Amino acid sequence: MKTKVLLIGAALGLAVATASADAVYSSNVVGYVNVDLLEGWNMIANPLDSGNNMLSALISDAPLGTSAYKYADGAYTISFFDYDEDEDENIWSKDFTLNPGEGVFINAPAPFAVTFVGEVKAGFHSVTLPAGWNMVSSPTPVAGNLDEIGLTSAVTLGDAVYKYSNLGGYTISFYEYDEDEDENLWSKDINVGVGEAFFLKKAETSVWTRGFEIK
Repeated sequence: MKTKVLLIGAALGLAVATASADAVYSSNVVGYVNVDLLEGWNMIANPLDSGNNMLSALISDAPLGTSAYKYADGAYTISFFDYDEDEDENIWSKDFTLNPGEGVFINAPAPFAVTFVGEVKAGFHSVTLPAGWNMVSSPTPVAGNLDEIGLTSAVTLGDAVYKYSNLGGYTISFYEYDEDEDENLWSKDINVGVGEAFFLKKAETSVWTRGFEIK
């Protein structure tokens, strides 16, 4: 799975604003993220706020037979992309949100690309992480290892990240005490790209908060 990111510091109100001195402009960053999916299983995330973060709006041209599996509250919500005779169009059998900070498994019968278009709002953005299993992603479009995306601040000893790759299955990293370094560290260095999601197994509930500042 490959991603291409373009974020533009622009005013969302620009398209409707006039030359009036009273015009109001947004300081949010807008842009797009291209995510290339492989045939088979892909764990992806929507890194931008489009204003309509429903599956049907975000992924509207998947290959027929594509399925989506969103894990939350201990269970999967499953949707299939197929032709609907009543609507006379290709639609998802069930709709659900795919907000920044959430994740979804996409099982694709053939490779295809998804383009997420939207904004990153200035300020702080949080993801609640209940005890147990969570399918999550960074609430802001940042890439890096688990420290660099800020996840370490929201975990405790014994928590674990399970990152899925279409090419190699799961890579697992545990947050644990390292005797050699005499500090708490991740057992394996895992990098998370923009538009990627992962499983996080939590011992106790916490909140993952990330800030985004316009300079």
